[in-house]
Amino acid sequence: MDFVNIILLSLIQGITEFLPISSSAHLIIFSEIFNNSKQDITIDVFAHFGTLLAVVWYFREELIKILRTYKINEVNNLGNCLILGTLPILVFGFFLRDFIEVNLRNQNVIIFSMIFFGILLIIFEYLRGVRSLNELTWKDSVVLGLFQTFALVPGASRSALVIMGAFYLGFRRVDALKISFLLAIPTLAIIFFGENYLINFNYKIKISELLLVILFSFMTAIITIHYFLKLINKIGLLPFVIYRFLLAGILIFV
Repeated sequence: MDFVNIILLSLIQGITEFLPISSSAHLIIFSEIFNNSKQDITIDVFAHFGTLLAVVWYFREELIKILRTYKINEVNNLGNCLILGTLPILVFGFFLRDFIEVNLRNQNVIIFSMIFFGILLIIFEYLRGVRSLNELTWKDSVVLGLFQTFALVPGASRSALVIMGAFYLGFRRVDALKISFLLAIPTLAIIFFGENYLINFNYKIKISELLLVILFSFMTAIITIHYFLKLINKIGLLPFVIYRFLLAGILIFV
């Protein structure tokens, strides 16, 4: 894969992973446009790793606090809640991976998901309440985990689904985003190590290229997280819903 494609894929992953517009859909579309899906697997894996490093770095203070206050016997401990919220997508992803790869990674599914989950995002935003992150319980985590499993469908967006789940549970907009970011950490870690295992740690591109992927996806994700959190209360989620509809429209007519 040439340098330009590597950089573009890294930037796409870094920008779209934490926005409610589906990183998987954009990576699939990019892959189909440039007809390099076989090589994209490794790039995809390490682009996810770059975004994982970004969210860990950005929320490092919160993560340190979570680790320091972690108690395995407290079911409502935030650390346990994050683990519990990750289990559903881990289980469903393990059993449905092959089915999804064969049947769902196509533009028709992406078009439907972009429109359908975009509409749901608008609806669920009206359900948001005043709950904050420190009110998260294990029951909330189960609900959020079930919402997150639908992110296995390309075009749905893991971020959008967790945000919708948090709105359904009555969380504030900013806290819904924080929950989405924190849940991304164990989820992205599972994706990275799981995909590495499945490809048997057999990389078809140079180490220097992988490092570039990690660097560019990391830097892009840091910027995206920062401004997404900073602007969300001003712009809301409607601009991202409009983008989802526009992308679906372009895919229909092109």
